[in-house]
Amino acid sequence: MFIQPILVMHHQSALRFHKFSPGGNTTILVTDPVPAPLRAAVAAELMDEHHVHAEQVGFVTLAGTYPRIDMMGGEFCGNACRSLAALLALKRVLHAGPGGLMSGEIASSGVSGTLPVRVVHTPHGPDAAVRMPLPPPAPSAYPASADTTEPVCVDKDRVPQDATAFRLVQPLAEGLELVRLPGIAHLLLDASVHPFPGDWQVQARMLIARHGLDDEPAAGCIWHHGPLAAPSITPVVRVRDTGSTLLESACGSGSLAYGLHRAAMDGGEIALAVRQPSGAVIRVSVSRRAGLTPEAWIGGTVRHVASGTAYLYGDQLA
Repeated sequence: MFIQPILVMHHQSALRFHKFSPGGNTTILVTDPVPAPLRAAVAAELMDEHHVHAEQVGFVTLAGTYPRIDMMGGEFCGNACRSLAALLALKRVLHAGPGGLMSGEIASSGVSGTLPVRVVHTPHGPDAAVRMPLPPPAPSAYPASADTTEPVCVDKDRVPQDATAFRLVQPLAEGLELVRLPGIAHLLLDASVHPFPGDWQVQARMLIARHGLDDEPAAGCIWHHGPLAAPSITPVVRVRDTGSTLLESACGSGSLAYGLHRAAMDGGEIALAVRQPSGAVIRVSVSRRAGLTPEAWIGGTVRHVASGTAYLYGDQLA
C-alpha cells in the first residue's frame, strides 16, 4: 500500500500497526510501507494523545533478508528493536531453540549490519533482549604510561579496569558524562550533582545544544540516581527530525549508557537492573571481549498492548 497521494490530498488513510510497551516506553510499529519523507509527519500524528498515542514510532519491513525497523527520525532505539523482536516471536518467525529460547537477527536505522535478538515467552509477555551496537574503539584521550597501553585516568577514585569501556564514556564535568552510541548520543547526569529540573524540557534542550548534539538523529539527557545496587534513571530524549523532546517512561539506550558508565568504573563488566520511570526494570549487561569493543545487551518484558488499523488524516502535513 502506497499512502503518499492519499496523505497529500488530506483524505483518510489506513495503516496497520502493533503497539508494544517495552518497560513502559510505548512504541507503535507500523507494518504497512510509508515513504521515508513522510515518516516524521505520520509518526507525529500517530503519537498524538488524541490518536493511537505512544512515545515513539518505528516503521517495520518484514520482506527483506532480515526484518528491519526504521525509526521516525532515522535514529536507533533499543526498546523499539526489542519491540520488533517481540513481534517476530509472536509471529513465530524466530529460530526456536532449547528451553523456549527464540533467536534471530534484525536490522535497524542508525546502525550498520545486523543485531542479534533473543526472546522467551513469560506469563507477563515476551521477555525480549537485543545486542546493542557500540562504536569501535577509539584512541584514548588520556596519555598511556611508559610500560603499558592502558590510559592513565585523571580521577583516582574512578580508575578504569577496562580501557575500551572507559573510552566509550567521556567525562565533561563533575557528574556529567557523554556517551555516544550509533544512532543516538546521551548526556549522563548524576542527579546528586545535577538535580532533575522542573523545566526539564527546556533544560534538556539547552544541555543538548550546549554540548553540540543538536545535529544527532537523537540525543538524550539521562539523570541517574539511587543506590548503586538499585539504580534508576530519568530519561529525556530529543528526536531531531520530529522536533519532539519527551520525558520517556523507559529508555533502553539510556540504560545502556548508564551501564557503560558503571562498567568503566567496575572492571569493564557489569550486569544490573536499571529502574525506569514506569517502575519497570531494564536489564543491562556489558562484558569484555579480550580488548575489543565490549559486548552489551539490554532486555526485559515487552507487552503487546494493541494491534489494528490506524486512520490518518494528514493533519501534520497541513
